[in-house]
Amino acid sequence: MPGSDTALTVDRTYSDPGRHHRCKSRVERHDMNTLSLPLNIRRGGSDTNLNFDVPDGILDFHKVKLSADSLRQKILKVTEQIKIEQTSRDGNVAEYLKLVSSADKQQAGRIKQVFEKKNQKSAHSIAQLQKKLEQYHRKLREIEQNGATRSSKDISKDSLKEIQHSLKDAHVKSRTAPHCLESSKSSMPGVSLTPPVFVFNKSREFANLIRNKFGSADNIAHLKNSLEEFRPEASPRAYGGSATIVNKPKYGSDDECSSGTSGSADSNGNQSFGAGGASTLDSQGKLAIILEELREIKVTQAQLAEDIEALKVQFKREYGFISQTLQEERYRYERLEDQLHDLTELHQHETANLKQELASAEEKVAYQAYERSRDIQEALESCQTRISKLELHQQEQQTLQTDAVNAKVLLGKCINVVLAFMTVILVCVSTLAKFVSPMMKSRSHILGTFFAVTLLAIFCKNWDHILCAIERIIIPR
Repeated sequence: MPGSDTALTVDRTYSDPGRHHRCKSRVERHDMNTLSLPLNIRRGGSDTNLNFDVPDGILDFHKVKLSADSLRQKILKVTEQIKIEQTSRDGNVAEYLKLVSSADKQQAGRIKQVFEKKNQKSAHSIAQLQKKLEQYHRKLREIEQNGATRSSKDISKDSLKEIQHSLKDAHVKSRTAPHCLESSKSSMPGVSLTPPVFVFNKSREFANLIRNKFGSADNIAHLKNSLEEFRPEASPRAYGGSATIVNKPKYGSDDECSSGTSGSADSNGNQSFGAGGASTLDSQGKLAIILEELREIKVTQAQLAEDIEALKVQFKREYGFISQTLQEERYRYERLEDQLHDLTELHQHETANLKQELASAEEKVAYQAYERSRDIQEALESCQTRISKLELHQQEQQTLQTDAVNAKVLLGKCINVVLAFMTVILVCVSTLAKFVSPMMKSRSHILGTFFAVTLLAIFCKNWDHILCAIERIIIPR
């Protein structure tokens, strides 16, 4: 029978004090080794797995707070971008007005086209940023409203979770104590984990062995009374588990063991056997030793239960701390991922804006270079025309100067001729005056001069007639 083999091995352990001491030291070393982690926990049984519920109220609060902080940071970034876009648009307007004020119609049309492109781009970007800002504000309001509405629900949920948690702890404590006993009993002498039928069979077998050994009903009743006195102190059901401590008879040697087995076989087979064993006092002393050892086992089991409870509390605390740390790290990772996504998007937008600005700057530089080259060409043409005008003016001045010199020479000559003529006239007048002056000395001279002049005038007037008459006279017919 397997049950009888187990009983025999247990009885040999108790019969040999040296082996019992070695087994006890081995059990203590096993207990010291299993204090770090219970055996049933290391085996990973389904009945001994510790299920801890971490309260989610604090984690939800931290999650809401972190998401609200990230949304506020995004709102600040978007507002700064909107301000930057507005300042750039104002700068473009000022630059456009400045360029238009100092440009002609053709240049003003080109400048207006460039300005309209820039203005459309800035207006589009500002509209996108405003939409994004409105979305962030809406999300922030939703988060705040959801956090406010969930606060009362979270309080009730937390209270229910705490009640459930306390009930689970009590249930786990009531369940893990027998498992702890099982783990300790699995490595201790005299402890077996058997179903109730097996226990009843072993107790019946144990009664048969005692009856065959002592051979008297009075001795059996005495042993029964001693066992009943022991049961309140060393009850194996103290923890309410399924583990059972089976009290086995103890033999002094292998011969007693063999006699016990043969006696059990005879009793089961309704055969008679002569009881020639030890006395009742020896059996009572052995039972006292067994009771003492069982008390020590009970104390060891209680210490193991306390150590396991302490380990459970420590494990629960560390598990809660680690789970909270993992949740915080997860939220931190999500926030960093959102920030990285936002920064990547912002970098892409900035890259696109820089490309657009470079294209507009290139177009602007090309336009300015073209305008400057055209202005330089016009300036060169105006310089050439001015130079040609100056040359013509210089030539005209030279011709005018030569004409003025010739005129001066001619004027001098004319003046000299006039002066010479005037001198001749003056000489003639003076000569006439010399001739006339004697005629004007008296009245008679004046009258004679008057008559002479009159005659001379008449003579000059009728000169043709006089010539005709002279011709008639001189030339005969």
